[in-house]
Amino acid sequence: MRFKELLMIAVLGVGTLNMVAAESTYWNDRMRYDRESPTLFHANEFSLDLFGTYADRDKFGAKGDFWGGGLGVNYFPNRYIGIGADSYLEEWRWPYRVNGSLILRLPIDKAGIAPYVFGGGGREFKYATQWTGHAGGGLELRLNQHTGFFGDGRRVFADKTKDYTLVRFGMRVGF
Repeated sequence: MRFKELLMIAVLGVGTLNMVAAESTYWNDRMRYDRESPTLFHANEFSLDLFGTYADRDKFGAKGDFWGGGLGVNYFPNRYIGIGADSYLEEWRWPYRVNGSLILRLPIDKAGIAPYVFGGGGREFKYATQWTGHAGGGLELRLNQHTGFFGDGRRVFADKTKDYTLVRFGMRVGF
């Protein structure tokens, strides 16, 4: 019985290493800088955001400097207009807030950048349960068609606590 268990672990390990080796070229191409591509911002683009945050108020509306992180997804049916959803936090209890946004961007392919503005609303589910609205703008820098870095700022208009400013900075991975 012991030999069968070791054989199974070895087979699974070799299979996993083969998959990782095959995918590594895919991820290496994903991170390669490609300024020569004719268009870096496409229609029907789906992307995942991984980001850090800075807010000038916490989840209860108390003033201070609060750092955190979050995740988001975006979909652009055309090059200029998209929708997004995100969640972020100042502590590692996930999720207690969800936001949705309408995004308007102006891609400049030759420079590899896209300034954008966005607005929308959201809901906080714990602590200060409330509805929120937000508006802001930012800039994305594309390394290639699939990978970029972004930074943006938004003003959040809270229903029950004081309004606050949120800054996001991170990586955007397109699929």
